[in-house]
Amino acid sequence: MTHIDRRLLASAIMLLCITPTYAQDSEQALKAVIAEQQKQLPIMLDPITRIDNISYTNHNVLYKITLYGYDNRPGERVYYESYLAQQIPKALCSQTAYLLLLGLGNKITYSYSSSQAEPITEVTFGPETCRKHVGGDPS
Repeated sequence: MTHIDRRLLASAIMLLCITPTYAQDSEQALKAVIAEQQKQLPIMLDPITRIDNISYTNHNVLYKITLYGYDNRPGERVYYESYLAQQIPKALCSQTAYLLLLGLGNKITYSYSSSQAEPITEVTFGPETCRKHVGGDPS
């Protein structure tokens, strides 16, 4: 996961751990942290990926992301859908902060668009995501 993602969730976790009414305060803390991170956006993660917006509503953290160089060539959308659906859970499920966020019943949605604002794909991960992708070996 990206540096901004780690900082965002680390800050949220810190706030979550110091509040007396955990569930309600955790939601308010997460909203506050996201509002702070929003001030740093847009931010380029690499030469082709830019986070444009982060929001939190209805227990869903939504990342709006622009992918530069997307030309909608035959098979390109399918490639991105497949690649992102496989790679994002690996990153999410390896981060304690994301595990806690998902464990609290939240979802995380990544909405990708081209630099011409053409929707590419949207993937949402919920509390069950890491149970499916991590630790599935019963031996």
